[in-house]
Amino acid sequence: TKWGLIQGTLGRQGNPHILEKIKAKLQEQNKEFIVVLLSEIFPSKLDIMAQAEQIQAWVQVACPRLSIDWGYAFPQPLLSPYEAMVALGTAQYQTVYPMDFYSDEGGPWAN
Repeated sequence: TKWGLIQGTLGRQGNPHILEKIKAKLQEQNKEFIVVLLSEIFPSKLDIMAQAEQIQAWVQVACPRLSIDWGYAFPQPLLSPYEAMVALGTAQYQTVYPMDFYSDEGGPWAN
């Protein structure tokens, strides 16, 4: 599985520290990935890149609600940092969806 990591560049939503944590986990597990910088994330744009690069899943480090509210519109899975950490076995699934992406006291998906 090849992953695509999106560092959001619109406003202050993207967090380089979280991106680096996800990159480190992917490298530890010998997962192939690319990193892209995007100011806006659209299904058609990601689909074109996914087809060209054979991306099977995206992780967006941008708008915390994008994966929750609009994930169904994307052809490939569009994961939040929390969802990516669960998929990589770094975090446990939580029945109450965590929204502490910018907290210093959040899980491994946060600052």
